[in-house]
Amino acid sequence: MLRFFLPFLLLLCALSLSLYAALSDELIAQAHAKKLSETRYWHLLMHTPHQISEVDDPAFFLSPVGKENLSSELDATIRRFSNDINRSNESVFCRFPARRAWIEKELNISFGEGECSEYEALVTKMDPQKVTLVFPSAHINSPASMFGHTFLRIDSSMESKLMSYAINYAAHTDDTNGLLFAYKGLFGGYYGYYSMLPYYEKLKEYRDSESRDVWEYDLNLTRDEVMAMVRHIWELQRMNSWYYFFDENCSYHMLWLAEIARPSVRLRDHFFYHVIPPETVRAFEEEGLVTTKHFRPSKRTKLLAYERALSPQGIHAVRSLGEGNIDTNQTLTDVQDRRYALEAAAELVEYNFIEGKISKELYAQRYHALLSERAALGEGKTLPIPDKSNPDTAHHSARIQITQGWYEKRSPLLIEWRPAFHDLSEDDAGHLLGAQIEFLDTVIGLDRDKVSLEKLTVLSLASIAPVSHFFKPFSWRMKSGWDREYGDDRLSFVTRVGAGAAVGNEQLFGYFLSEPEVRLGFNPDIGLGFSAGGGINWGNRMKSYVESGHIFYLDGVDRSRIILSHLWQWNRSSAVTFSYEASYQLHREDRVKLGANLYF
Repeated sequence: MLRFFLPFLLLLCALSLSLYAALSDELIAQAHAKKLSETRYWHLLMHTPHQISEVDDPAFFLSPVGKENLSSELDATIRRFSNDINRSNESVFCRFPARRAWIEKELNISFGEGECSEYEALVTKMDPQKVTLVFPSAHINSPASMFGHTFLRIDSSMESKLMSYAINYAAHTDDTNGLLFAYKGLFGGYYGYYSMLPYYEKLKEYRDSESRDVWEYDLNLTRDEVMAMVRHIWELQRMNSWYYFFDENCSYHMLWLAEIARPSVRLRDHFFYHVIPPETVRAFEEEGLVTTKHFRPSKRTKLLAYERALSPQGIHAVRSLGEGNIDTNQTLTDVQDRRYALEAAAELVEYNFIEGKISKELYAQRYHALLSERAALGEGKTLPIPDKSNPDTAHHSARIQITQGWYEKRSPLLIEWRPAFHDLSEDDAGHLLGAQIEFLDTVIGLDRDKVSLEKLTVLSLASIAPVSHFFKPFSWRMKSGWDREYGDDRLSFVTRVGAGAAVGNEQLFGYFLSEPEVRLGFNPDIGLGFSAGGGINWGNRMKSYVESGHIFYLDGVDRSRIILSHLWQWNRSSAVTFSYEASYQLHREDRVKLGANLYF
């Protein structure tokens, strides 16, 4: 009997395959007629700004030449949707819901139903309703995070956002050395991946473990736009792309997702050669996507606020309370001081637990006791916590500086171009106090029809982190590049690394560093230097900065220098600067500069 029906079954299968092939050919012809592969949305789905996709994982493409040929990739996608009988979780039908939804809409067709239980379970669990852009600020003493970070949060209909899903893009690395991470990140040494995890885990990582302030920006995306984003996020799971610190980074990939949700916005057009996280926040605002903002201060920020609010006796009480001595609080006569001391002690105990300084059992015991004691004192004043890290207030990251210099033997016009980002002499609004990162800072001098390279800083990093009653961070900085600081005014390549300590606050800070130095060029040498400096924020976005240093070289020709500078930040796009520098190496030289900073 089977032998009798077998030819008919084979014929039926052949006819079915022929019909599927004919259908896919017809749909491909329609797609060609409508030039769908040339549309903006297909380019967005394929992450192709021009001709070649920025996704580097071969699994993302259904055509062997799909990375370079969008038309071929669209043909292969339509053919697989039309012809594939397998429609289970690992099938093309289930792996690419965003492509499928868009093609069905554009060609006015349905590819039918599939058994995509994993995707459907995720959508049900996420309950996607709204999207929030999240900006964790810079992390003190971490070069890799000095730009800050951005990711997206998919909000459900639940009131609490802690169980919402965070959508993150980051480099996959096991490196623990921050400088190595920064170097490899600059030059594409890592793959980047998208990830989805509960928002409370990201808060624990950034706000609590790394002590980074977190800013949340609610976006006005509709439910349909949010679903378009979620479908595409599903397609990007486990797909890798080369991670580049300056352009194809965490923030850049969030721009793609937002444009997928609302193709009418042009977020990526706001950026030319680099994408800096605070600038992406501004791009979202300028495109009209942001509705409201929320600030989640880190434990470090809150504890520093308690330091400012408490007397020395209160700070001593916080330390004692944090060690389990609850009776210490009775030494404070003012009820509000006692409230603040208990609140600060609870924050300190939790911080010490996160840092691994106390056990889980001891943490639970002390934390519960502090909260119970605090509850007995009733409601009090809300502690004011400054939002200094608000990226909305920061100057733009790229800078052109035009300066007139008056030196001992010449008066050059100096033109500087700095792609990124911030230095210690600039206005601190919107930046982590004491943090500096500069990349490819280049100064050209024009003097009597002569053009000269005055300086080229490859990389300059600093973290001048003041110690406080509750925190004892170390301060450090490094600089590597060419400069005309030495000898007979010829360029030398200098690498300098320093470490030390700092004191102060947002208004006034000072530091002392020990700095070994290696100098290459016309007169190579090795030296050990010491620097002391500080800054004053006067208010009204005015800042003064001073540094004095001395370097002892092996060749016996030491060098001393003092720098005084003042900056007035007119707005986020411009500032006026003045500086005076006196140096001595074989002879004294004075330099005066007056200029303007233009930020963009």
